[in-house]
Amino acid sequence: MQNTNAVALAAVLAMITTPLLAEEQKTASLGESNFSYSFVGGYLGRITLDEEINFLGEVYEDFGTAGLNGAVQLADNFAIGAGFGVFANEGNRTEITNSSLNLSLFFPIPIVDRVDLIPQVGFVYNEAEACFDNICATEDDSALAYGVGTRIWVVPGSFEFNAAYSDSDEDNSESTVSLGGALWFREHHSIELNVDRSDSFDAVTVGYRYSL
Repeated sequence: MQNTNAVALAAVLAMITTPLLAEEQKTASLGESNFSYSFVGGYLGRITLDEEINFLGEVYEDFGTAGLNGAVQLADNFAIGAGFGVFANEGNRTEITNSSLNLSLFFPIPIVDRVDLIPQVGFVYNEAEACFDNICATEDDSALAYGVGTRIWVVPGSFEFNAAYSDSDEDNSESTVSLGGALWFREHHSIELNVDRSDSFDAVTVGYRYSL
């Protein structure tokens, strides 16, 4: 994968958006984002592998996944966020677990009314553990992560559509494309459904978010 693609795309979109919108909406680049980026939330889901893993005679085709995330919006066009996630499965004598921690910087840009473009960059740490009869081996790594996303009010205050592209500078990294939607209720609460796709897996998650 060409890891520079997402960074270049985010930079170009952010660069050309400001002058193009200046004539129509002078405050677009510095204006208030269409969504709040101060939130806390969590999710549950399932990851399905394109190719099964055979670990000491036990076959793994999918994993359960769960996570917590949150962010604080410090300015109209800047937010900082963090998240923790884990996916795991076990057989009769074996177990595979992966945990990850990420820190991210978001730069939400209001493109037009109801639509935000969100370049982002951050750091991700992963730790994988494989066990056989309670004898475990672990491996960890870290990487620079980057991407660009969008959030769109389909029905303002009630339903949003979102999409994202993300990658990292890790060796043999795979880019991920995400599509999702959120049903909002009681102003601050939303239920989310997201589908992620990469070259080696599909993931479906359902989550809850409280936005300030």
